[in-house]
Amino acid sequence: MKVLLTLCLASAPTVLAFAQTTGTVSGRLLQEQQQPLPFATVLLRPVQDTTQLQVAQSAPDGGYRFGGVASGRYFMTVSLVGYQTHRSAPFELPVGQRSVTLPAIRLALSAQQLQGVEVVGRKPLLEMQAGKTIVNVAGSLTAGATALEALERVPGLVVMNDRLSIAGREGVIILLDGRTTRYTDVVAVLKDFPSNNIERIEVMTQPDASYEAAGNAGIINIILKKNVDLGTNGTLTGSAGYGRFGKATAGLDLNHRRQQLNLFGSYGYSWRKTYTQLNTERASAEADARFRQQSYQPRTADGHTLRVGADYFLTKRQTLGVLVNGYTNSTDLRGQNGTTAATGTRVETRNRTRRRTDTYAANFNYKLQLDSLGRELTADVDYSRFESGSFGRLANTYVANGQTQPENLRNNQRTGIDLASARVDYRWPVRPTLKLSFGTKASQATIGSTVDLSGGRTERHDDFRYQEAIQAGYAQAEGQHLGVSWQAGLRGELTHSTARLLNTGQEVDRRYGQLFPTLSVDKPVYKSMGLNLVYSRRIDRPSYQDLNPSIVYLDPYTSQRGNSFLKPQFTNNYKAALTYNKQPFVVLGYSRTRDVISLVTATEDNALYSTTENLDHLRRYSATFNAPLNFGKLLTGYAGVNVFYNEYVSQYLGSTYRNGRTAATFYGQVNVQLPQQFKFEASGYYQTAGLNGLINFRSFGVLNLGVQRSLLQERATLRLTVNDVFFSNKQRGTIRYQELDARFLTYGESRQARLSFSYQLGNQQLKAARKRTTSLEEERGRVKSEKE
Repeated sequence: MKVLLTLCLASAPTVLAFAQTTGTVSGRLLQEQQQPLPFATVLLRPVQDTTQLQVAQSAPDGGYRFGGVASGRYFMTVSLVGYQTHRSAPFELPVGQRSVTLPAIRLALSAQQLQGVEVVGRKPLLEMQAGKTIVNVAGSLTAGATALEALERVPGLVVMNDRLSIAGREGVIILLDGRTTRYTDVVAVLKDFPSNNIERIEVMTQPDASYEAAGNAGIINIILKKNVDLGTNGTLTGSAGYGRFGKATAGLDLNHRRQQLNLFGSYGYSWRKTYTQLNTERASAEADARFRQQSYQPRTADGHTLRVGADYFLTKRQTLGVLVNGYTNSTDLRGQNGTTAATGTRVETRNRTRRRTDTYAANFNYKLQLDSLGRELTADVDYSRFESGSFGRLANTYVANGQTQPENLRNNQRTGIDLASARVDYRWPVRPTLKLSFGTKASQATIGSTVDLSGGRTERHDDFRYQEAIQAGYAQAEGQHLGVSWQAGLRGELTHSTARLLNTGQEVDRRYGQLFPTLSVDKPVYKSMGLNLVYSRRIDRPSYQDLNPSIVYLDPYTSQRGNSFLKPQFTNNYKAALTYNKQPFVVLGYSRTRDVISLVTATEDNALYSTTENLDHLRRYSATFNAPLNFGKLLTGYAGVNVFYNEYVSQYLGSTYRNGRTAATFYGQVNVQLPQQFKFEASGYYQTAGLNGLINFRSFGVLNLGVQRSLLQERATLRLTVNDVFFSNKQRGTIRYQELDARFLTYGESRQARLSFSYQLGNQQLKAARKRTTSLEEERGRVKSEKE
């Protein structure tokens, strides 16, 4: 710490000297009616080198500001959908002058707007912004019917065994509209959450210190739709699909905006019947201990989502926001499971389970702009409640030597989760080349879960309680010097958790504090080429479900259980990227993880169970290549490949486990603009064979196709999509370690066709969108797979 402080003090005179050679350029944008024009894109370019540019967005009052501008001659370009593009006359920032304030710029409506024709701005499928990748799901024809299917649009993301990974790395944190999904069965929620509510998905693989330190593979923020046009507007959507079973969705988004008040709300309904198939074959060292199992799990789910919020502009510098949302889902599962032993004994299980999930959350946020120079204070308070209950009836039939023996079981589970958090952030632009930010956050989670398994040969009652409190604070600085941009931050987190199994008296209490530094450096190399270097240290805490030692019963030979003694895993990440116009296209990475939380399989009394364990070390090497596909207005898209090598080294089950393997993920998406307002899209990915913990998995992939036509003067769209055209999203794997010898095949209703229709309601002529990003979007969540 003393060394870091010494370096900071030593570099201060250099930074101050550099600041004196730069200045600011500011001004204001107006509509023809002299009203402020917010959210326009403003480009600042040197007259002598138009390849170099700075980008800004006009504020709600129409103002814009560029900092760190070197002396010289410049011109500006201003653009906004529905308005004519404006190019300013050249102007100069003289040597020694600290600022230039330009005359107000008035933008005229485009010819199409003047004629009353709607102007549609088309967002690219994939956007690279500072520190994150944005996937515009709302514009994708092949986004799928559920949020989990929409996540497959994220480059390099793969869903395997109900766990998410990016380029072969687990530890992905999921946010839903900026709010934490911590402690919940997030994958189970995403399976039944309709994708037509999603606007875009933001991916941050190297978050800075203002974000929680959780998530070694990155953070994914699913942003829900929010109509922010002037007046009263909305969107009505509906879809119907079919794979092996039918499914349907419907949704309505409404927004009303007048001057200082913006009200918005949405409602969505989904009904879908689907299934999961799991086939396993395993053997143990015991005589004739070989089993074949086939599990067919069809389920019917209907869900409702409701979201209501308001933004109120108290003054020009103060904004108050309130957001309330709820989600409820009912699932009826009727599973069939058959296990056959080499001895000829067979067990048939019929599972009838009804599950209900309810969650609601409230957020209060406040934003204060302290001055016109960019000082800003934000505060957020959040509370959420998650409830889940399942009531199962299992009928086992044992068949041996021509005789049958029935057994009836009851399997009831209840879970309740309360989560509260509060945070405050302060941002201070000290000078054009130096910005500071500070923040603090506290969160508290209280969780209770009961499992009752009774009847026949098995009796079990578990009452599990978990509490976790986290206090955190951070400091961060970012600046520029001699063309080099840098960002350095330090975050501290203090965690206290207690896990208790009341029926046995087992208790695990943990207290630990850790520091998490981050560092990023961007340096120009040649013209538009640049080099980006990043380091970060991150943590992944065990999820509540992974800690819960309760046994989730599938049949007499198969179960799943948690591990209360799991420790958090820590990862050091290093990355070097070659950039073009500040967008990475070649990325090299290395990471080392200690106490790796991994899904493993073990046997006990001829029964197979899955659980989670800490493996000692994981080393990972990766190389990523991204390329945009842009051939004018007719064809746009992107393509890429990520090659990675995972090597696990650990003491497990009494011996050393060492295994490493190279794998690759290929991904891409293409949009083609066709005549007669038709549009075609193809998307997909291919995952080569690889290694995940103890599992060696085989290759699999997906191809999705879609076609869309605009109707009714582009107020309506009709879309037909087919997902997983070749039904190739089938995951196969083997586990061979010591006495473990198992292989599996799992797949679901990934191939399906869907017809959808959407219609824009209200005034579509005037656009004055307000894109509010509150500190609520900086919450984190822990990913956990569904237990059934």
